Amino acid sequence: MKIAGLTILVLLFCGFQVNLVGGYYDAGDNVKFGLPMAFTTTLLAWSVIEFGSSMQNQITNAEAAIRWSTDYLLKAATATPDTLYVQVSMHNEIL
Repeated sequence: MKIAGLTILVLLFCGFQVNLVGGYYDAGDNVKFGLPMAFTTTLLAWSVIEFGSSMQNQITNAEAAIRWSTDYLLKAATATPDTLYVQVSMHNEIL
């Protein structure tokens, strides 16, 4: 499927092997949804910007959580030219 010049792929059916380690699974269903993860990561990062001075010893954990998610999101956008991976799952875990 082509949307605005990007190819949207579901890895389950296409059989591509792309390194998309990282990120967070959504609600325990073994699927990584890119847009909700991006929204959540943005809110966490914004919270650190606004309230980081109040986080005391948890700032390192918050920064690590942001880094884990943003590294994944960058890989999902740059792993294959002209392709954005927005929903990723392990096929053997859903079937």
